[in-house]
Amino acid sequence: MINPVSVSLAILIVTYAFLFADKIHRTIISMVGAAAMVLAGQALGFYQDFPGESPGLPSALAAIDFNTIGLLFGMMLLVGMLEETGFFEYVAIRLAQLTRGSYWLLMLALGWFSFIASGLLDNVTTIIFVSSITVSIASVLRIDPIPLLLSEVMMAGVGGMATLIGDPPNIMIGSAAGLNFIDFIIFLTPLAILAGLVTTLTYRFSFRRQIARERPDLSGLMELDAPGALRDPVTMRKVLLVFALVLISFTLHSQLNFKPATVALAGASLGLIWIRPNVLEILNRTKWDVLLFFAGLFVIVGGLEAAGVLTMVAQAIGQVALNYPLLALIAVVWGGAMLSAIVDNIPFTIAFIPVIGGLASLGVNVLPLWWGLAVGVAIGGNATPIGASANVYVISLSDHIGTPIDFQRWLKIGIPLAVMQLFFATLILYGMMKLGMI
Repeated sequence: MINPVSVSLAILIVTYAFLFADKIHRTIISMVGAAAMVLAGQALGFYQDFPGESPGLPSALAAIDFNTIGLLFGMMLLVGMLEETGFFEYVAIRLAQLTRGSYWLLMLALGWFSFIASGLLDNVTTIIFVSSITVSIASVLRIDPIPLLLSEVMMAGVGGMATLIGDPPNIMIGSAAGLNFIDFIIFLTPLAILAGLVTTLTYRFSFRRQIARERPDLSGLMELDAPGALRDPVTMRKVLLVFALVLISFTLHSQLNFKPATVALAGASLGLIWIRPNVLEILNRTKWDVLLFFAGLFVIVGGLEAAGVLTMVAQAIGQVALNYPLLALIAVVWGGAMLSAIVDNIPFTIAFIPVIGGLASLGVNVLPLWWGLAVGVAIGGNATPIGASANVYVISLSDHIGTPIDFQRWLKIGIPLAVMQLFFATLILYGMMKLGMI
């Protein structure tokens, strides 16, 4: 039977089948899938291309999360300006010398820095910055950057879970549930640290051969001239000052009432007008394929939401919560993780928040479900290359540096890691629920 639910699911399944096959560039697949969703939506009357043509009908344009797109674009412009100055080469040489070229120490340092920075800022901003340093380190030491990049992006994913401002779903959950910054520190930061330790141990085992094999030339490394790598110290200081203003604004965004995209684009505009770089060179450094991929993916997920698929899933879990509270916690954690690995976690969170709110009105203790939702959507993003914005950026970066990460390689590490993280997180949440802590 042809109906919006079956058609939208079919488009999603076919799109992801092509993405996992990894035979056609992901941006092409995303754009084709988006076009198919819009055409199907208009034919069946559940989706439209632009708002206003059919009043009350969801539109593809409105489904695009321009906050994510704007954040990515603004930070890419700033990183492009900073890259021109030689800053990343300077930091790379200093960090490589500090760790004496040890692959394992580099993985630890970069991974845990990504974890901490993601909790204070957000994982997209962190990865755009840290990955540029990583690529420069790999170039200096002539080592494989891919394990380092994978470690960073997955540590950033769980680090973003630790605080109210670390991940967009946390902000939405905190607002809906009345949870503040301290609540997240008390209840989720320990879980995030545990997930980070699991990630570290997993990578120590998974890349043990490569860690043992990578032996840089220490004599050549220690002779490298870090200050000499700075091509334009004056411009570097200007960009770093703009960067600092942007990062401070990120931490104060709730007080300033500005979205992260607004802050990032304002910072990029300030940098451009102050420094006046070669704009064409900066734009050439921008990863347009990432922005277009996300635009297409948002349109596809918007079609699922318009067809009622996400609401059906959320309501099904909600029915379980009414009768089986402990089972509901597991369903929210694992169900949220699986859906976040397939579709973006933002629309799923938006669809599920009203369901939890409705359960609260019926007298159900929903505090465990709020925490379960935050944990599930954060960890699930690590499982696949398209589970989080930062993942897609790293995939695109790996293409640009000539060492592409294919879907199979990511899934081989991401899925087992996510399962282990979810297992321990579920046990802890269950224990907290049984003890009456949540």
